[in-house]
Amino acid sequence: MDKHQIMIAQNLFRVFLFFSLSLSLTAQPKLPKEPNLPNVVGSEKKEDRDARGDTKEQKTVVQNLTLCDGRTVRGEGTILTEGIQFTHVREGIEYKKKLKMEEIESIRIETWELKQKKEEKKGISFEAMPKKIRIRARSGESYYKESGLADLKLLNLEIKNNNGTATLYSYWIDLRYPNGSWFSGLPAIKNDGLVRDDCLKDVVRLIEWE
Repeated sequence: MDKHQIMIAQNLFRVFLFFSLSLSLTAQPKLPKEPNLPNVVGSEKKEDRDARGDTKEQKTVVQNLTLCDGRTVRGEGTILTEGIQFTHVREGIEYKKKLKMEEIESIRIETWELKQKKEEKKGISFEAMPKKIRIRARSGESYYKESGLADLKLLNLEIKNNNGTATLYSYWIDLRYPNGSWFSGLPAIKNDGLVRDDCLKDVVRLIEWE
């Protein structure tokens, strides 16, 4: 083999080696990219959440609660509601009205409606929910609302005083036996609409705010 042939052979070897290395490098798996860190929701400012309405300020008020047997409990409680909207009738004309909580002096539950829940082994369970309520405004006006209390803060009333903290309720669960008597010991309901104006002794009938 002369010198010219040797040079051609060397060049062919270099080309072969270059393509071999190129194929070897492209066959290697690519390393995964480092993932981007997600935005941390917890780092959001409280003011931003409040501006969107995600949180609501709780207002502490002094309230007097009168139970169905006449006992009274006084202490501090919190409310979240913005007010009560209702329909009432004056001189045959129906009005829609809304009162803010600071405009309300008291709420008295006049009647409870018993709504059937389910059949139990010993009878039928009912949920006694406020139906007709009297709203007394600080202006001295009184209004009657027939659709009860929708605000959970008015159904479950948490109160705090020197004795500690307690939760009182403006509704209750009762059981009617097949003979028409009630587990609570309350008298049988005479009307067919399952509405009563008497209530369980531990239930709140009157809520007053100072």
